[in-house]
Amino acid sequence: MLEANPLRQEIVRELEFLQSMGTKIFLYPFIGRKMLEMFGYIITYILVLCTAVQLALTLFSFSTKDWLEIINVAPNLGVVVMTVIKYTKIQIHKELYDEIFNHFRDDMWNIVGQNSPEHKHIIMKYKWITVMINRFLLYYSILLTIVVNSFPYLVMLYENKANGVTDEYLYPFDGWYPFDKVKWYTGAYIWESCMTAVVVCVYGFSNMIHASYIIFICMELRILGNCLEEILSPENVAELSEGRNVTLIHSTVIRKLKIIIAKHEFLAKRSAKLDAVLGDAMLLNYSLGAIFICLTAFTFMVVDNLYKSVRYFFMFASLLVEIFNQCFIGQVLSDHSENLTNAVYFSNWPNASPEAKKIMLMLVMRTQKPFELTGNGYFVMNMNTFSSICSTSYQFFNLLRTVYL
Repeated sequence: MLEANPLRQEIVRELEFLQSMGTKIFLYPFIGRKMLEMFGYIITYILVLCTAVQLALTLFSFSTKDWLEIINVAPNLGVVVMTVIKYTKIQIHKELYDEIFNHFRDDMWNIVGQNSPEHKHIIMKYKWITVMINRFLLYYSILLTIVVNSFPYLVMLYENKANGVTDEYLYPFDGWYPFDKVKWYTGAYIWESCMTAVVVCVYGFSNMIHASYIIFICMELRILGNCLEEILSPENVAELSEGRNVTLIHSTVIRKLKIIIAKHEFLAKRSAKLDAVLGDAMLLNYSLGAIFICLTAFTFMVVDNLYKSVRYFFMFASLLVEIFNQCFIGQVLSDHSENLTNAVYFSNWPNASPEAKKIMLMLVMRTQKPFELTGNGYFVMNMNTFSSICSTSYQFFNLLRTVYL
């Protein structure tokens, strides 16, 4: 029956895309991975952790605390640390990710009407949004990897051919090495290129799966809202007014309400667990986001070196995209959970039985607390937070421009 549902296949195709991406970085299947896949996960984790240690050693090894050098390393260190956190969190909470994955693949579809135009519109709309976000993150990650890995070498070749500069060695990132990295330039460049690709892949997949889960939760909330609005059809109201099939209609309404409440309860609990999983990374983003956005924006505007300008610009853009992504999905999640109250209001609740009205009232009370994504409970990730981060960054930017220019 599930396989015959064409609407389900639309969502399954996007889940299969996430499955394919997760397999490449040894995170899928979430449960039941083979020994070779677990070995790949452990090796990837160790490599990313080594990169974080390498950048930390670089940051604390400067003989002179040049602020440009610190800006050059600190955002990279922050990204790698968040990559380690996200990679670890997905592995630790693999049961949660597997449960949500299976829910949207198999368990959600008993409330979806195959012949409902409204349900079809909702599913196609949210599937399109998911595809757009995931493909943007995918292609942006590919572009970012290509630019970060190739641009230093291309600039170095240009400087050598055009200006005769032979003593300048550029790298994808500035890492500490226990040996002379100029002497072993090729090896250091290959290592940094590979680790840049690994970090971007892990980071990108993490953003993809979290954005997809949140959007699918919003999709199901919209479907639940539509089910509430149509829980008593005009035909049912007409039959009730004529005294026909009263017991059958009321019992059907109560059964549907219980299914809707069970679905809402599932989504509420899984959203709260996702919030707990993402809390550390969001707290780190909020705490350091404004500072890093300000510093990278200021630096790419004041440095007179093309390579550094492009490098800092991509740092700035990546930080802005990451914070916007988290705030946007947090805002969308809160809005959709709050809108469920309106769905109850717009239903034909005056014609429901007293028992059904009590159940509806209980549902309204539950929806008064919206689903939220927070930074470990200290603040809510929404567009107001994004506006606050941007405003703070701009204030810091103006302060730096006043002091240094």
